[in-house]
Amino acid sequence: MRSKLILIILSLLMGLIAQAQDVVVKTEIDSSEIYIGDHTEYTVTIKQPSDISLKIPEYKDTLTGGIEIISQTVIDTLSEESGELVLKKKYTVTAFDSGYYHIPPYYLEYETGQGKKRYYSDYVLLKVKRVDITPPDSTDVIFDIIGPGKIGYSVGEILPWVLLVMFITIVSWLLYKYLPRRRKKEEVEGPPIPSEPIHIFIFRELDKLEKKKLWQNGKIKEYYSELTGILRYYIEIRYSIRALEMTSEEILEGMLKEQLDDELIKILRNLLQNADLSKFAKYKHDTETNESVMADTRHFVKLTYQEFETREAVNTGDEVNSDKKEVSDE
Repeated sequence: MRSKLILIILSLLMGLIAQAQDVVVKTEIDSSEIYIGDHTEYTVTIKQPSDISLKIPEYKDTLTGGIEIISQTVIDTLSEESGELVLKKKYTVTAFDSGYYHIPPYYLEYETGQGKKRYYSDYVLLKVKRVDITPPDSTDVIFDIIGPGKIGYSVGEILPWVLLVMFITIVSWLLYKYLPRRRKKEEVEGPPIPSEPIHIFIFRELDKLEKKKLWQNGKIKEYYSELTGILRYYIEIRYSIRALEMTSEEILEGMLKEQLDDELIKILRNLLQNADLSKFAKYKHDTETNESVMADTRHFVKLTYQEFETREAVNTGDEVNSDKKEVSDE
């Protein structure tokens, strides 16, 4: 009889211990009322025995329809003297539509030998309000229409504006009078002409550019900019065309007037088009093109220089023959 009584007491104590170590999940919200777009914290607190493993749900974007998650913390775990664990997790949430929102219970799952067991928290109510922009004491008041007012201006207020207009007028007149003359003088002077033959100077500049290895180091835009700059300078000196200030199409139109061969025009057009394409960051020239434009530039300079020398020789020969004819007539 005594042993049975002891067993009954032990059973009751074990039940109380098991009940004391049962899983408890609580949820709370910092503010139950917020305005549209405001933030509040939704906190989950879990109390569980240390010897069980719970399946905790994961929320990524929303807690429920209309309640969006801005950020969330990692689970913070604390151990109590009783041997139980306390887990905390916080969600920063917001809403963009007014109304009442019932956040559903936060639940946990525990796998037992007899199946799954779930633990639920209570519902949480959140009220989202609109911002009232109407003054509370002006909704039922009718105001008279006020006409436009008249503001007088003193001499002290007008004088600075008068002086400013006079200053702008004088500066504009000076710019109009002197700036065109300076521009005209610069246009007549043009770029400096090298002391050596232009084609030799250009070939030397191309050699310098090749040694820089710009396109090999990924500086495609700089490579084409310097290459066409050398080419434009050569055209400007050789043909007296303002190539340094012209667009690609203007240069081609000017060179067509020089009656160049179709091959030379084709080479020049290809060089200018490749240079224009290099200005776009998404366009990438291949290695073959980067090498061919240098060779084409040299070829263009060589052919045009030879053509220029031929023309000069023909013109000189005509002048000599003309002089001989005049001498024979005498």
